[in-house]
Formats: sequence, structure tokens, C-alpha cells
Amino acid sequence: MGVNEVGRALPQTVLREATDRRLLDETIRQGRTTRAELADVTGYSRPTVSEAVRRLVEAGLLDATGLKETGRRGRVGTFYSLGAQAGWVLGLELDQSGVHARTADLSGATLSDLRRRPTPPGDVSALVESVRAAVQAIPAGAGPLRAVGVSIANPVDPVTHQTVPLAGTPFPEGLLSPTSMIGDLVKAPVLVDNDVNLAALAEHRAGRATGEASFAYVYVGAGLGVGLYIGDQLIRGAHGLAGEIGYLPGASAPTIAADLAAGGLGRTDAPSNDVAAALMLLDRGDEAALRVLAEAVARAINSVAAVVDPALVLLGGPVGTHPALLPRVREAISFPGPTRIEYGGLGTDAALHGAVQVAVEHARAAAVAV
Repeated sequence: MGVNEVGRALPQTVLREATDRRLLDETIRQGRTTRAELADVTGYSRPTVSEAVRRLVEAGLLDATGLKETGRRGRVGTFYSLGAQAGWVLGLELDQSGVHARTADLSGATLSDLRRRPTPPGDVSALVESVRAAVQAIPAGAGPLRAVGVSIANPVDPVTHQTVPLAGTPFPEGLLSPTSMIGDLVKAPVLVDNDVNLAALAEHRAGRATGEASFAYVYVGAGLGVGLYIGDQLIRGAHGLAGEIGYLPGASAPTIAADLAAGGLGRTDAPSNDVAAALMLLDRGDEAALRVLAEAVARAINSVAAVVDPALVLLGGPVGTHPALLPRVREAISFPGPTRIEYGGLGTDAALHGAVQVAVEHARAAAVAV
């Protein structure tokens, strides 16, 4: 019988869900395995594993996929793998660069990928139309759609899960609830979070921050933001506003975002950085643009490091990952701590990776729930 931390017996349904989830996760991790191997690696008894595998097969989450010779006369084992009809998830990324949709199976393996061009700044109707078109165009996976993860370039309240309107947001058209955009098109939970938080989560799960208990992910693109992991916990803040570094005081302007605009890197038709122009200037080796960017990013990192002292800072986003930026940011850092500064490992798709990962984790948990 299972016992929790204060010595009370756990309900059987909780134990059953935990067992089924552990065995589903382990089977997916191995790709193909037997009940005996699952018992060995998890420490569960063989009868417990056999009963859990039976439930997972009946639910369509696992399939028997062949026989394994055991080396003992007359004895064979059965291989099990993720079920062909186990279901799939959808990840969406909504930001100034357009709409990016990706489907994946419950292992997180990509099934299909679709991009749509950016819509006019501030045009809510055009964004909604583009998001709906992407959801309707991307091919479905096998089995049920189990969850939709949405990355959006605005802060998201951790309690209400609604986008938070801020003055001067670089993505004002993205303030509408994604659930209201596509809720009638998908029959699955819609899980919404801020793009930088999801990028940090993805780096923590499968990127360069794997194994790091405390790190910061600094995003530089149309907007500025930082995702914070402290003590293995993603920090969102009371209102979802933790990490809005674009609003930190600038060197010669009211905010860091305004510093970049004053340095010629802002768009004239929207309250955001001009990503295309910034990348062009960096590609050309424009010293003035590089200095403005490096000093702004270093100023943000100095502030973050002085408050939370992360072991690692990762640069991400379409501008943050430019190869010219990292060396200059390192030179401009004044914080005396031994913080390492590196590029993120998942490139400019980090936020979409995070949206898919959140959907996969939710889908697996919900699939084994009694």
C-alpha cells in the first residue's frame, strides 16, 4: 500500500494513475520494452506491471509489437510500444513572426509542421483568421487530439490563464484569448502560456539547461523577456509579469525597450523591435547596432543576476541567437558572480518546443486518469 509523506495511505486511484503514468513514460522513453524489463527498471512487482500494462493496452496507449526471446526454454516476452492510436497533441506559437503550428505524438515526436506569414501589426481579426486557418489546415494525428499547447508573445496570468494587457506591448493583437480563437475547432484542453516561459521550460526539459536547477533564459526578438527557473521551479510571478525585462530602466531612455528604439532598432509601425532590421545590421557587422543590443541585453542580465544569481543564462530568440551577440554581451556584463552565459540549445523554435511539451505532459497525465 502506498504511503504519503505524513504516513497516510494514498487512495488506490492515485496509486493506479501514478503506476500507469510511470510505465507509460518509461515505455515511451525506451521506445520498446517488455513487462519484465519495466518491472526491473521501475522496481514494481511483476503482477503490478502486468495489470498496469493490460490497462494501458486496453486504453490504446500501448500496443503489443512483437515477441522477445528470453533465452529460457519455452519462454518468450512480449514487446510493448506507444500505441498507434494513442493520440496526438497540437502546439501553436503566436507572435509577430506569424503563426507556427506543430503536431506530435505522445512521445513528443513531430508529426507535421506548418507556418503562416505574419499578419499586420495590431490587426486582431487577421490574427484570429490566421490561427483558425492553421488549426484547420494542419493534418490530424492518429487517435484523439488530447491537448493543445499555445505559446503567445504576451504575459499570461497564472491563475486565470488569460493574457495580460500591458501598455506598450509589442504584440497588442495577441491579447485575445487563444481559447476563444479556436475553442470551437478543437475538442481538447487549450493550455496557454507566455512564449519566453515556454522556451525556458523547453530548455530545461530537453535543451542546454537540462539538469540546471537555477537559470535564466533571455529572449531578444520583437520584444524582450526572461524566463526564470529558480530551484527547479518556473517563476511566473503573482500576475504573470515576472521576467518583463523590456520595462526595466534603460541607460538613456525610460526603459530598455526604449533604449533599443532610440538606437534605431524599433519599428515605426508597431511598438516593437524591428527583427529583420536588427538581423541585417548584425549580419553586416554594424558596430553601433551591436553595441546598443549588447549593452541592453547585458543591462538586463546584470539586473537578473543581482536579484536571483542564476548558474546559467541562455540567450534565445531570433536576435538573441545571432552569433555576433554573445561575445559582446559577455564583455558588457558587470555582475561579479560566476554566471555562465551561453546560447540556448533549441534555437528559435524553443517556445514551440515548450508548447508541445506542455501539451504532451498534460495529455499523458489525462490519458491515465481514472
